[in-house]
Amino acid sequence: MEQFVPSLQANKEKYQFACKNIRIAIAGSDRRTGVTTTAMNLVFWIQEHGGTACYVEANTSKHLAHIIHLFDPEKSGNAYVMGNADFYLTQEFNQDYNFIVIDCGVLGDPKLQELFSHADVRLVCGSVMPYELPIFYRALERCKHLPVHAVGMFVPENLKPYLRKMTDQNIIFGDSSHDLFDSNVNNQVHQQILKEYISKSFR
Repeated sequence: MEQFVPSLQANKEKYQFACKNIRIAIAGSDRRTGVTTTAMNLVFWIQEHGGTACYVEANTSKHLAHIIHLFDPEKSGNAYVMGNADFYLTQEFNQDYNFIVIDCGVLGDPKLQELFSHADVRLVCGSVMPYELPIFYRALERCKHLPVHAVGMFVPENLKPYLRKMTDQNIIFGDSSHDLFDSNVNNQVHQQILKEYISKSFR
């Protein structure tokens, strides 16, 4: 069994979140675009910055089952608890949270997942190697009738101006993360996504 060790941040800013059960759906334009890592990092970021959040697996990848098998977390009600954050295989929650982070996997084709369409906040993650750009474009085009945050993952600096011009001026760029439990990575990304729900900040 692996030992669970959360990545903590010293002297971090804390927030007060004035919301309950806000659903954040995260989907990828394709496989291997960092959806699960992005979703879990967001959960731990919220937990470490004064809020409450849980993760829900809403795809067929079975990533969470492998994580549970590896880390053998305690189970509390319907949730598996890792680093004081709750992880669910179903939507039968133990309690209310500020945020419910939903891992939708790859964006549904031809129809968007209902959980994604009906979420309060939506993120579409995409990789931007030259051969991946058309897939990212098509994913964003399919979501044009919905407010979404486009998140470019692993984007080289020289491609960022091009992405802003060709996709969305407000595209968010996320740094690569190889730690599911990292509460420090992509601080600016998380702040931008959740800024309308932050009612107060303090240290």
